[in-house]
Amino acid sequence: MLVYDLDKRGQSPIYEYLYACIREDILRGVLAAGEKLPSKREMARDLGIALITVENAYAQLIIEGYVTSREKSGYFVNADVASQFGLGDQTGKKAEKTRAGYGAATAEGSSGSKAATAERKKRDWLVDFSSNKLKKDAFPFATWTKLMRRVLDDREEAFLEKPESKGVRELREAIASHLRKAKGLDVSPDRIIVGPGTEYLHQVILQLVGASRIVAVEDPGYKKVGQIYESHGLKCLHVPVDENGLMVEGLKNSNAKLVHLSPSHHFPTGCVMPIGRRRALLEWARAQGAYLVEDDYDSEFRFDGKPVPTLASLDDETVIYLNTFTKTLAPSIRIAYVVLPERLKERYEEKLSFYSGCVSSFEQYTLAAFIGEGYYERHVNRMRNYYRQQRTKILKALAESSLARMVTVEEHSAGLHFILKVNDVRDDDAWLRSLEEEGIRLSPVSAYCYGGQKKYRHQFVVYYSDVEEKNLRQAFEVMARNVSGRK
Repeated sequence: MLVYDLDKRGQSPIYEYLYACIREDILRGVLAAGEKLPSKREMARDLGIALITVENAYAQLIIEGYVTSREKSGYFVNADVASQFGLGDQTGKKAEKTRAGYGAATAEGSSGSKAATAERKKRDWLVDFSSNKLKKDAFPFATWTKLMRRVLDDREEAFLEKPESKGVRELREAIASHLRKAKGLDVSPDRIIVGPGTEYLHQVILQLVGASRIVAVEDPGYKKVGQIYESHGLKCLHVPVDENGLMVEGLKNSNAKLVHLSPSHHFPTGCVMPIGRRRALLEWARAQGAYLVEDDYDSEFRFDGKPVPTLASLDDETVIYLNTFTKTLAPSIRIAYVVLPERLKERYEEKLSFYSGCVSSFEQYTLAAFIGEGYYERHVNRMRNYYRQQRTKILKALAESSLARMVTVEEHSAGLHFILKVNDVRDDDAWLRSLEEEGIRLSPVSAYCYGGQKKYRHQFVVYYSDVEEKNLRQAFEVMARNVSGRK
């Protein structure tokens, strides 16, 4: 029997507190690897709570890899979470912190469709499943305009001053507060660097990390990252990804000192790196003296359960946390940020503090107000609800179409795309060309691979953020007709 004092949960939802308690017991070894947990009904009865509450807590533990579910057998502590990785008390402390506080590329940019002409890009498609644009009325124009006017009135003198190297203090404080509430990541604003997009911040990271000429990236993954590193003369090691994310075995004997990954929502597969893999990766990085760049792009759009804790919450001295506002607000707002480990923060202040701020102070003050006054949280919640409904509509239309019996959908209740596995396609390229002729655009997963494309044959990335519902059924029937060879 597992008994937890629910009166100590404070303002946290019961399922979230229960999840945190079980996770802490796993991390501290109170619950051993392979140990069976009480059934959902037993747990609900023992604690006097609703069954759905236990289901939600167990579901989050499964998503993060702490627990596995065995059909007709029950729930068990994942063997990969044993203390063999050597985090011990340090991980327990991080888990306590989290409880208390608690990338995708565009198809045109990195899907390999460089041969597309300007004329094709301007074409009116029946459905463009390759576009990850935001919905047309997604941006909160009225609120943003109101805050801009107020900033103009209140910050006249600030506009005449030299921009701060790290970004204006108010914005860094607002970001730190947001990370504490939304991600369970407790950081000082002094460790946050604001920049005009992640491309600029990657350059800053490279200058701080230093001499290594090898950077590891995910395969498949966001190819633009690799292009940025290679443009600085570095060699990219392409590390395979499986259902649990980047494979640590692919890093051994590599001499890589920097690893770029997206553990909470991998692009394009959507998988979540479980805790066992995270701990193994951290152990490798510490032994190697390497840094991990955690790209948390798109992580705000998780539709079931609570947000997956960041890798940085396990070790803020090994992990460089990176995020941007382009997907939650608009691509034209070129504001991103990085959270540096303390050592790299000190190195930045010693070597790079002479840099002038590269983001308009006007936009920074506006964004600081937008976050600090609660508008950002409400906006993200509104967009999350919209995209959840959008996803449901698309999956429903697919399930009711002739295409449904020909495909398998792989989606992780997160992000703005899912993977469509088409069972009977013989030639992926020929099928995609036939779809384009009938006004349907789609990107293959293999386009995001450096190697090993055969593993991802017949798998396609379906973006749904800006898809019009009215054309969905027709599009799915066209896709089915082309799969079966009927014209």
